[in-house]
Amino acid sequence: MISIKVDNITLECETKPDLFSPKGLDSGSRLLLDNVLKSTNNYESVIDWGSGWGAIGLVLAKNKPSSRVLAIDSDIAAVACTQSNIELNNLDNIRVVASHGYDQIEDDTRFDLVVSNPPTHRGREVVERFISESYERLTIEGNMFVVVESRLKPWVFRKMKEVFSECRIVDRGSKHVVLSSTKMVQ
Repeated sequence: MISIKVDNITLECETKPDLFSPKGLDSGSRLLLDNVLKSTNNYESVIDWGSGWGAIGLVLAKNKPSSRVLAIDSDIAAVACTQSNIELNNLDNIRVVASHGYDQIEDDTRFDLVVSNPPTHRGREVVERFISESYERLTIEGNMFVVVESRLKPWVFRKMKEVFSECRIVDRGSKHVVLSSTKMVQ
């Protein structure tokens, strides 16, 4: 059992040794959450893409109890761990689904906010597919925030700019960079 604290939000969570960052909230996800919480509280529907044990989605759900948060991961162990953490923290505005990308999400489902510390170890194609599909899943003026290792920023930035026509560097940490794009009226 670990305790995570972001801003004024504290959660108790279980992790598993075979999931990403099993000892606690990693520095990239913390940088992402700090910036999302600072940048927007104007979200009603959120997707945490590649949720792992659920840290990002759990924090956003606890931050805004009126929102609806969906956590997705293709790893069944991650989905089970996130579900346990939802129950452990008594959150009723977040659910978790086993899904490879958006495959198990209804086609007409849209989100105000897409957040991810994407699984870059799975390859460039996975991350680029995530960016492209997320554009289609965002509401107009919806925001996408991602955090990646600084060395990966150039190609992720280019892909987000290609898909969204714009991309901003929101913040930089010692090893990570937070990028954001907004879906504008076409």
